[in-house]
Amino acid sequence: MPGVELSAGRPSVAAPVVSTPGVRVVRAADWDAAVTEAGGLDTYTRAAYYRASALLEVPGTVPVLLRFRHRDAVLVLPLLLRPLPDGSGWDAVSAYGYGGPLARDGAAVAAFGPALDEWARVNGVVCTFLRLHPPLGNTALVPPTAEVVTAGCTVAWDLTPGRDLFAGMHAHHRRAARKADRAGLEVTVTPRPFSLSAFRDLYVTTMERQHADPFFYFPAAYWKALVAEQQTLHPVLVEGRVDGELIAALLCFVEGPRLHYHLGASADAARSIGASNRCFLAAAEWGREQGVEVFHLGGGLGGSMTSSLFTFKHRFDPASEPLPFSVAKLVHDRDRYRELAGTDETAGYFPPWRRSA
Repeated sequence: MPGVELSAGRPSVAAPVVSTPGVRVVRAADWDAAVTEAGGLDTYTRAAYYRASALLEVPGTVPVLLRFRHRDAVLVLPLLLRPLPDGSGWDAVSAYGYGGPLARDGAAVAAFGPALDEWARVNGVVCTFLRLHPPLGNTALVPPTAEVVTAGCTVAWDLTPGRDLFAGMHAHHRRAARKADRAGLEVTVTPRPFSLSAFRDLYVTTMERQHADPFFYFPAAYWKALVAEQQTLHPVLVEGRVDGELIAALLCFVEGPRLHYHLGASADAARSIGASNRCFLAAAEWGREQGVEVFHLGGGLGGSMTSSLFTFKHRFDPASEPLPFSVAKLVHDRDRYRELAGTDETAGYFPPWRRSA
């Protein structure tokens, strides 16, 4: 990216992202090992996922992993750095999905806040927005200087052995799954698929029907990246067909004890026969066969526990308590934030200049 003429003291996005005495920028080749050391290896924290997710952000977005050591404690923080609209630095965000700080305990948290602010100042990072990771329970690892907002809850379907997954579903979902079986729905589960083209076509149709935000019309490069990184990201494609026609599908990721629901798609015909319900059940059954302990379904629209989407997900395992989901907002440079946002306020959409991006 070409350089930008800037006032003194403002790093350009053309400048390399550098380490500071307190915070080290981890080499891309060492990313997953550093996350593993911190006890946070997951699909949504891997280098490959951050590389793919950078394709969903503004051009020039850069994935970085920060490593902070305090005495014997290690904390890491994966981020996407997005160029500011005028090119004079960055704002930082978690990748699409879930992220935040990762550590085996909270011993480094208090010291991490000042060190992160210093690193951000040196690199021209104005603010950071983190979507925290409910299954990893990392809210307590956020620096005390952050504004932490409880956004809602997510659903974690308990897949531990001995549970009757079908009987444990809400009666509505059991009826829907039976209806799908009677309609002749055939469900296949394909780990590490070699193509996502059919899923992508159905997904786009679904987004059009739902009048989705333009963000969710993911570029072709994103789908290609997920396939190219399949040996690392472990995608799982669940497809439901009637008479050979694809009418419902799920894209999931599996990592150790967790299966993550990532995206779903369905045709009009799927909704009348419970095809998506049956696909979720098939994914859960497959996951348990692989030794997965929890199927993380995510939350409702905007994290809301009152949305129909949350209700749909929670009905797969109404006996289990939802997991709290929070976001965190950090402002590292108050003057620059005020200049860009036109206010000191951080309430609502954060940072505000990304609302129309």
